[in-house]
Amino acid sequence: MRVPDYSKRILALAELLHRWVGQLMKLDGVRREKVARYAEEIAATLCRAAEAHHRLEADPGHAASRSALVREFGRISGYLETIVGVLHRHLDGRKLAGVKRRLEQLRPTDTELVRPALPQASQHHAAADRLTAAEGYFRALADALRA
Repeated sequence: MRVPDYSKRILALAELLHRWVGQLMKLDGVRREKVARYAEEIAATLCRAAEAHHRLEADPGHAASRSALVREFGRISGYLETIVGVLHRHLDGRKLAGVKRRLEQLRPTDTELVRPALPQASQHHAAADRLTAAEGYFRALADALRA
């Protein structure tokens, strides 16, 4: 999966979780705080991923940026899986299955993210914008759970 595709999927997942704020508010305080902490970590991770993406865009051969991007995307997947674990008994089966299906699609590998033929510059900017937007959704989710 290429970065633009990944960014579309992570943004869609962020929007989906944000729409569930009402249901997430029904969690007990401990679980709500746990989801809020993970949402904040995902937001910080998305910020680092966007920065790595910008560095990689400027220098497509920069190995450290490529590794950072793959590492941050892997971290996001792990955090999201933890959130799904917290929500396991609090969401109906269809919603949970939908999130799990989306998580399975977020399994990038190093070679998929940074194929030699990089997309056009406008796609890079759109991907970075989607990562930043997803960061905002996760920060809003954390804020709402703590309100």
